[in-house]
Amino acid sequence: MLIWGRLFGIMAKGDNMDYYNHRCPVCDKPFENSSDIVVCPQCGAPHHRECYELEMKCHFQDRHKDGFDYKTEYETQQTQKKADALTCRMCGSEIEKGGRFCSQCGTATEEHTAFDRHSQETESREGTPYTPPQGERKDETPFTTFTFDPMGGLKAEDEIGEGVTVGECAKFVKNNTPFYSRLFHQMHKTGGFRFSFSGFLFSGIWLLYRKMYKIGAVIAIAMAILLLTQLYIGTFYSDLMTQYNQLTSFSFTQTESTITPQAFLAGLDTEDIVVLTINSFASTGRLALSVLCGIFGNKWYRNHCIKKISEIKSAAASKEVADAELQTKGGVNTAVAISLIITFWIISIMSMFF
Repeated sequence: MLIWGRLFGIMAKGDNMDYYNHRCPVCDKPFENSSDIVVCPQCGAPHHRECYELEMKCHFQDRHKDGFDYKTEYETQQTQKKADALTCRMCGSEIEKGGRFCSQCGTATEEHTAFDRHSQETESREGTPYTPPQGERKDETPFTTFTFDPMGGLKAEDEIGEGVTVGECAKFVKNNTPFYSRLFHQMHKTGGFRFSFSGFLFSGIWLLYRKMYKIGAVIAIAMAILLLTQLYIGTFYSDLMTQYNQLTSFSFTQTESTITPQAFLAGLDTEDIVVLTINSFASTGRLALSVLCGIFGNKWYRNHCIKKISEIKSAAASKEVADAELQTKGGVNTAVAISLIITFWIISIMSMFF
């Protein structure tokens, strides 16, 4: 006969155990703090009350005659599970057997690290990976193992803002994670920013590469329009632009001109003045957008990471699902970046064909 251990507070064999996250042997679903649990007085096995009412007996009743004890069985299974688990070579967290990435820092396991010749050198003739001797610190890496810390020396639980951790950021960013892990953590602590040379040099292309599609598309389109404008003016008003550039540019070898820039501008008609104004606006606009991406690029990317990681965590049914989503939805979009670079290059050489 089973008793309702939690409902009536009756002490039965195994009632002193905390059954949170244990699994019901009938439905195989984990117990929650609010679960109504009944405990077998003979073997101590917990059941959901509705699951017991379905079977009307202990799920392990056939094993009672063999002296089955739930607590002993559970502890044996947990010990075996730990024995089968891998240890992350970076943060020391446990990785279940068959897992590809550490759930804390996102580091790939040894057997899934591509081109890791160092780990291959540490394998024995029987194929057994190197195992540190007892007492060796977890953060000490064998001298033959390639060292890569995706969190840049920080702890997985350190924050980058709004409850998002460095470990989650490393899984989402994926490319150049040590740099961004340290940078975002520093920005969270100090509230400052750091100039992005990638954003300055590649502006919209870099934003799209980092999957900031909305703002990246706006800036990339704006840059393309301004570039096309300059190319159009340089192609169809080449004589005007050549004279203007010669007058406004400084050269150690240039001789004294017979006409001043003021006299040159005074002699232009309305169309030429409009063309020069538009060209100056396009040139200044491109520089302004590049500087804007340089100043705010890292801040935009940090906010993007925090927003996307928070959305994934809130929508995921479990931490395991969230970790998998972070690995698949993060990273970079190399194809878009390469396509845009080729497109801008084609636009730049179009004037050669006119």
